[in-house]
Amino acid sequence: MIVNPSSATATTEKKWIESRNLLIENGLEIDTLMTEKPRHAIEFARNAAAGGSRKFIAAGGDGTIFEVMSGLLRYSDESGADLGEFTLGVLPYGTGNDWIKTSLIPKDLTQAAECIARGITAKEDVVRLTLENGTYCMSNIGGIGIDADICHYTNALKKKGYKGSLLYKLVAPYSVFAKKAQPVEITLDGEVAYSGKIFSAVIGNGIYRGGGIKQNQEGSSWSDGLLEVSIMPGSGYIKALQRMIHALSGDFAVQPGIITKRFRKMTVKPLSKHPDRVEMDGEIPGTLPITIEATGQQINIIVP
Repeated sequence: MIVNPSSATATTEKKWIESRNLLIENGLEIDTLMTEKPRHAIEFARNAAAGGSRKFIAAGGDGTIFEVMSGLLRYSDESGADLGEFTLGVLPYGTGNDWIKTSLIPKDLTQAAECIARGITAKEDVVRLTLENGTYCMSNIGGIGIDADICHYTNALKKKGYKGSLLYKLVAPYSVFAKKAQPVEITLDGEVAYSGKIFSAVIGNGIYRGGGIKQNQEGSSWSDGLLEVSIMPGSGYIKALQRMIHALSGDFAVQPGIITKRFRKMTVKPLSKHPDRVEMDGEIPGTLPITIEATGQQINIIVP
């Protein structure tokens, strides 16, 4: 069990023991590791996998899941191990908790622990991200441009002690008007799908972000071997804000002017000296260029 005591603006530190005790009462043997710094869960997960562990619990938010799965993917890349050998359960101690909305894990921590104790599993596609600073795994959803800027500013506020899922929605308008669209070239499965300025590109394995905002289509599945991207080309600020508002009503991906496509491998190359930030599962692992691909592997995830 990898615990991020800083999740949910550091409230997890006071609560995680209750979840662990409940799991022990249900017959599980739990080894606990506490993160102390950013990316620590990546290191923990990789090393634990190398030591023979195959069942993991991420106790934290979407960023903790992102780090645990990134550590497991790095171990798989290094060792050749099939991630189908691994099982991941989640105790949702985060703020937005968007991964659980697709997996249908209850937000109630007692119920989530009971799901882990029952051990019912489903499959989730493993998605590799390749950045200049390393390899990561997208567990749910990511973005380039405005979406990454929103996460950047939201995370900065969280570090100052602000909390709540509304932060994402409150920061969004500022991010739109502060954004200068940058040119990129987007290639999907070997063919150039878009070249020009973008305000945003939303990449989905799951569906939800920002505490329940839906920017991908409902019909997408994170076990079908395909990913989805919704590209918002550069436009006027008012038009950009209007399109972002549609994320709140759940029909962003089908708005006129939004380019939505399914793919297995995507590369995004910056065409300016100011590469956009990249956001994955609420974290900012780096900037463009990036390659995103469905690996063909699937990990077992605990579901109700």
